[in-house]
Amino acid sequence: MKPTKSIQLVALLLTIVLHNSSQAQQTPPFGKKLPATAPALPDFVPRGWTVESQVSGDLNGDGLTDIAAVVVENKATADASGTINDRQRALIVLLASASKAYSLLGSNDKLLQCLGCGGVKDGVNVTIKNGVLVVSQYSGSREYSIYTWRFRLDAGSQRLQMIGIDEEDADGMVGRGSTVSTNLLTGQKISETYQYDQNRDRKVILSSKKSKVAKSTTLLEDAVGSQ
Repeated sequence: MKPTKSIQLVALLLTIVLHNSSQAQQTPPFGKKLPATAPALPDFVPRGWTVESQVSGDLNGDGLTDIAAVVVENKATADASGTINDRQRALIVLLASASKAYSLLGSNDKLLQCLGCGGVKDGVNVTIKNGVLVVSQYSGSREYSIYTWRFRLDAGSQRLQMIGIDEEDADGMVGRGSTVSTNLLTGQKISETYQYDQNRDRKVILSSKKSKVAKSTTLLEDAVGSQ
């Protein structure tokens, strides 16, 4: 190959690399792809994603039905070679209005584990109760973990703020486990151990300890889960 052609080839390859790098850097975060307002939930779901589950409830006390949805990347379960594809999960929360349209209250693609990454007990459950958005994530098999995050609308900022985190680790075979419940508004943490009593079908607390942690004001968009 002549030197001139070699130089041209290197220049072309460098241009492609720089272009791809620029494109990657310009790819907006998940939340930046979502519209501010739209008529219905499907209008907020980015291209390449699909709704895994959704719930309804009132998050701001106006009597209208708001929506929280778990969305997942719309990929095949496995590629052509049989390798399982990681399918990322994300959370979208919409606020209803009297005009029958919805506005984006918050979104997060860093909180939830990918679909199937939690093993046998993999799963996500979302509820809206008494104005609180409760997001629970399950993972493991015999030994399992449950993480629960609680969010409430902050009146001042009109943003969803994390107000509490609960964590449970247990061995299902022996029925023994531990829980840590943290109130981020008061800074109080309660750590307990328990033994499950099959005869009474309930957990028997073996030990309980209260402690203090730093208060925080983490917003939904900034929350990072345990992957």
